[in-house]
Amino acid sequence: MNPILLSVCIPSYNRPNELGELLVSIARQPRGNWEIVISEDCAPKQAAVQAAVEQFRNTHPDIPVKFSSNASNLGFDGNLRVLLERASGAYCMFMGDDDLLCDGSLAKVEAAVAHPNVGVVLRGWQSIEKSSGRVIENHRYYPRDMLFEPGSATIVSFFRKAVFLSGVVLHRDCALKYATTRFDGRLLYQVWLTGRILGEMNGYYISDILSQRRVGGEHFFGSSKIEKGRFEPKVTTPAHSITFISGLTEIADALGDDVEPDIAAKIRHDLAAYSFPILSMHAKRLSRREFRRYADALARLGLGESWLFWVYFWLLSTAGADISERAVRLAKRVIGHTPILVRN
Repeated sequence: MNPILLSVCIPSYNRPNELGELLVSIARQPRGNWEIVISEDCAPKQAAVQAAVEQFRNTHPDIPVKFSSNASNLGFDGNLRVLLERASGAYCMFMGDDDLLCDGSLAKVEAAVAHPNVGVVLRGWQSIEKSSGRVIENHRYYPRDMLFEPGSATIVSFFRKAVFLSGVVLHRDCALKYATTRFDGRLLYQVWLTGRILGEMNGYYISDILSQRRVGGEHFFGSSKIEKGRFEPKVTTPAHSITFISGLTEIADALGDDVEPDIAAKIRHDLAAYSFPILSMHAKRLSRREFRRYADALARLGLGESWLFWVYFWLLSTAGADISERAVRLAKRVIGHTPILVRN
C-alpha cells in the first residue's frame, strides 16, 4: 500500500451538523491517496460530533477516517498541532469544520504538491451565505497557478493569505519541525508554520476556488483557557480584532528574528496595503469617534505607516461601509483577482 499523500485535517468544536456537511463535500471528491483526520476539542457537543463522524463512516466505509477527542480543550492552535501529529499524510490540508470543500479540490492539491520541493499550497476560495448558499465574493490572489521560490518575498506574500484556514496545505514533516506552543491563543498557528516552512521550501498557488467559507454562523474562539481574555465565543469586537492583528505582528516579529530581520516591516506594510477588510468589519457598528480610535489602535501596530491604510479609513468614513465594500468587490470582479498593491 502506498504511503498516504494527503491528510484532510479538520479541527472540530461544537458543530456536528456543519461537520457532517463538510464530510459529505469531501466524500464527493474522486478517490485518491488521501485520508480524513478529525480532532474534536472537548466541546459540549462532543457526543453529537462523534455520532456525526460514525454516521459518515457507516455511509462511506471506503474512506479512511481518523477521529479522536482531546482530553481537555486545547484551543484552535493546539488542536492544529494535534492534527499534524496524528495525520499520516506527507501533506496536511486544513479545513474549518463549518466550511465546505469544492468538487475536484483534492485532485488539484495532489497535482500541486507533485511540483518539486513544495512546502505550502494556497488556493482561491469563496465566501457564501450560510443560510442560502449565495456567493458573496470570490477570493483569488493571483490570475493563474504559480510556483514561488523559498525566501522572504514568498513569506511576505503568503503570510496574510494563510489567515483563512480552509484549503491551506502544509508539508507535514517540515511543519512538525517548527512546532511550538509560543503562539497558542492567537488563532494563527498555520500562519507561523507557513512563514517558517517557506524559508526553506517552495510555495504554490492554485487559482481555482477550492474551499467555501460559510458566513453567518457562530464562532467559538475564546472557549479554551489559553484563548480566554483574548477572544469571546460568538462575539467579535474591535478589541478582539486588535488582539488578532497584534498576534499577526507578533508572529511577523518572530519571523524577523528567526529568518530575516526586514521581514517584520515588510509584513506590516503588506497587512496595511490590504487592510480594507480589517477596517470595514467594524465600520458599520461604530460611531465616527469610535472608528477613529479603532483605526488609531491599528496604526500603532504599524499599519498606519502605509498611505493605503488611511485611504481605506477615509473611504469608509465618508462613503460608508456598504458603498465601500460594493466598490471593492466590483473592482475585484473586473480585475478577476485581488489587485496586487505590493511587490515583495
